[in-house]
Amino acid sequence: MPEDYVTDQPAGTLAQDEPRARRGPFLRFLHTALIASSLALVFATFLPLVHPYWPLADVAEHFALQILLAAGILAALAVVLRRWRWLSVIGAIAFIQAWTIHPYWPHASSLAEPLAGEARLKMVSLNVWYRNDEMPRVIDYLRSTGADVIGLVEVRAQMLPQLAALNDLYPYRLECVSAAKICQELLLSKYPFRSSGKGRIDGQLPVLVWGEIKPQPNAPPVTIAVTHLAWPFKKISPAAAPALGPNRQTLPQGMPRLLQSDQAVRLTGALNQLGGDLVLMGDFNMAPWARAQMYLRQSTGLDNQGHLAPSWPAWAPAALRLPIDHIMTRGAPQILTLAAGPAVGSDHRPVEAILGFAEP
Repeated sequence: MPEDYVTDQPAGTLAQDEPRARRGPFLRFLHTALIASSLALVFATFLPLVHPYWPLADVAEHFALQILLAAGILAALAVVLRRWRWLSVIGAIAFIQAWTIHPYWPHASSLAEPLAGEARLKMVSLNVWYRNDEMPRVIDYLRSTGADVIGLVEVRAQMLPQLAALNDLYPYRLECVSAAKICQELLLSKYPFRSSGKGRIDGQLPVLVWGEIKPQPNAPPVTIAVTHLAWPFKKISPAAAPALGPNRQTLPQGMPRLLQSDQAVRLTGALNQLGGDLVLMGDFNMAPWARAQMYLRQSTGLDNQGHLAPSWPAWAPAALRLPIDHIMTRGAPQILTLAAGPAVGSDHRPVEAILGFAEP
């Protein structure tokens, strides 16, 4: 190097820059990943808005919890990388998803001893799963819950002999299970059914099985019902019109044209015919903030706000599971606690709730 070569860098600076240069590709990768992931969250957040043109786009709305979790991770990365503009984008996405979820976020509930004149019921709702080959595990779990009423869906006819092992605890049952999968619902109770009904609604899906019970001699009667709605991936097809019925043409404004929406409308009509105090449970295949479920609740007076139990898939951590199995109430019954139960061989986790309602 010529003697008159002059550098503005102090001694040791070039050596210090060498590790930074080696980290350059990795940092560039992190920046690219941050931008690409942020754009993906923006896309997923606003995708449901195009459901009038592409009904399946509405599926994205069920993943609000996962989008919020991803936004939190990306926000931390944006802070580390000092990408403040992208942090503001991520923050806006997180706010939208948190606002969507917040009515259903679990709240603290005291489980003090029942007040004078207050009846309590424990409910368990479980999608047993067609492919479940661990029925002894299911039976052991159900026997251990201490539930007053149990609602099961996806019950195969072959499972009925094994489920008969519960007859000593639950002598009253409403069964709608057929080998042809016309229906796969089962309602078990410690209390006798004063009145009941079961089967497809007007000969079409979904199936609704319901029975009225009196948990205490002086308690008001309450109707318990179990149902199972379609996946959110099935569009209403013109070719399927004869099987879908008139609701296909009369979906309420704003609801995606999906088979699940059609079933929710049909279920609404059936529930409103029941009247009175009601508990509805089952596998709805939709998050509580989904348009179809919001319509169902608003049209029937059912409520499940303040309670969230991620239940599917059973093998995933709670933060990654979707809350698609629900217990809702109308009238006097109020949900005191609600939580997902343990894995029992099904692809769904059970949902357990304790209900309280005061006598009139």
